[in-house]
Amino acid sequence: LMKWAAVASVLLLISMGGYFGFYNKNEGPVDISKTINKHIQPNKDVAPGGSKAILTLADGSIINLDSAQNGTLATQGNIKVIKGEDGQLLYYVDQENSNAVGYNTISTPRGGKYEIVLSDGTKVWLNAASSLKFPASFTGKIREVVLTGEGYFEVAKNAMMPFQVKVDHMTVEVLGTHFNVNAYSEEPDIETTLLEGSIKIKKAGKVQILSPGEQAKFTSSGIFINKNADLQQVMAWKEGFFLFDNTDIYTLMRQVARWYDVEVNFEGKIAVEGFTGKISRNVPLSKFLKVLELNEMHIKTEGKKITIIP
Repeated sequence: LMKWAAVASVLLLISMGGYFGFYNKNEGPVDISKTINKHIQPNKDVAPGGSKAILTLADGSIINLDSAQNGTLATQGNIKVIKGEDGQLLYYVDQENSNAVGYNTISTPRGGKYEIVLSDGTKVWLNAASSLKFPASFTGKIREVVLTGEGYFEVAKNAMMPFQVKVDHMTVEVLGTHFNVNAYSEEPDIETTLLEGSIKIKKAGKVQILSPGEQAKFTSSGIFINKNADLQQVMAWKEGFFLFDNTDIYTLMRQVARWYDVEVNFEGKIAVEGFTGKISRNVPLSKFLKVLELNEMHIKTEGKKITIIP
């Protein structure tokens, strides 16, 4: 864990800007946002991620959502695709016309995120470097979408048409509920966390039902259930901050790489002490890295290339 006694005086002298609230379980919050900054070079900085995504329609047409104007972007059969004033992507169904259309895909780049409301009213938030493949209009007996990366779902209830999320070789099935799926290919495990309702998870012939507050972790060794998942940590990305709880530097920097769209390398053997803290995802990269340097990490930056040094 962080060496609080060693860095407390330094934290009072170095400004991080924005919101940085570090804490430990014994001492509570440590606010370092009002101190003086003499170390940041804005002209060489990397900005944080933002609302960025590409929408690919069923006919292959591509729409850059971060540069598209608000309003109707496309019409697909009985579906209007609309970019709302808040940047949200909306699928509006014309009930007078029921013709089916094909699948669409929304993809966020590294350094991007996006929110979409599907034609059934289901809301989906995509984290950086993620994608969602979905039908413009749901028909048949099942509402099925395909996820890569990480997404948070608030599924509209429809007992007659279950909602399924396909992830790799896993299926998450719900009727109407709130849950998060973390399935990045570079992460060692697939994590599904339930916040509200109930979900059924199917993988390799095995079925697992979760209750609110539980997390299913699929590893190479099998399925593990955490009955007291840290929901605040799971949902931190959606709420706009990083939240670490004894998190090793490798896991931490994978999150940094995705959000700031940078390359991270490790030189030599790096100590794997855990970091515990909370940092806004709206701060520039240099301010994030300065916090790590205050905690005995040595970092070399060259543009968008970061090297962690023993």
